[in-house]
Amino acid sequence: MSDDGQLQVQMTDEVRQLLQERMILLDDVERVILQAEGTGRKLINQATGRFLASLRPKAVTFWVEYSREGEEYRVHTAYSHRMVMKSSGTTAEWEKTGKAAGDWTCNQCGIPIEEQTVRLQYMQSIFPIKLPACSGCGFILIDEELATGKVAEAEQALEDK
Repeated sequence: MSDDGQLQVQMTDEVRQLLQERMILLDDVERVILQAEGTGRKLINQATGRFLASLRPKAVTFWVEYSREGEEYRVHTAYSHRMVMKSSGTTAEWEKTGKAAGDWTCNQCGIPIEEQTVRLQYMQSIFPIKLPACSGCGFILIDEELATGKVAEAEQALEDK
């Protein structure tokens, strides 16, 4: 943070344009980063050193992938979805596949995330689905490709009913 308490966020013009197209405000990005840095609730990519965090302030979940460069935060991408992520019972009851989910590790638990059976809910519909998640704290990852692809399509189809 700067001396005036402002979060110092940097991004390329391409990322700024992407956020504009996705209707994600800089305030939303800053809130995600502040929450992640304040609580430690984020994933860390062991290969790149980047962080991925989410925040659901109201009806939308915002995701931000970022890195820290000194006192600044570099935003690499951001995306959102409206689905609610729910675990299927406690993490002890999850159907674990043992299949690693890329290079992401839970920052809080230090556990590599792996594929788990979780539930997504939108409106009145619930979908059981295998997604990367931390078996320690239950942090569920919806990656950018899924959020901007199949999840967005499912949300639109449910709204069109």
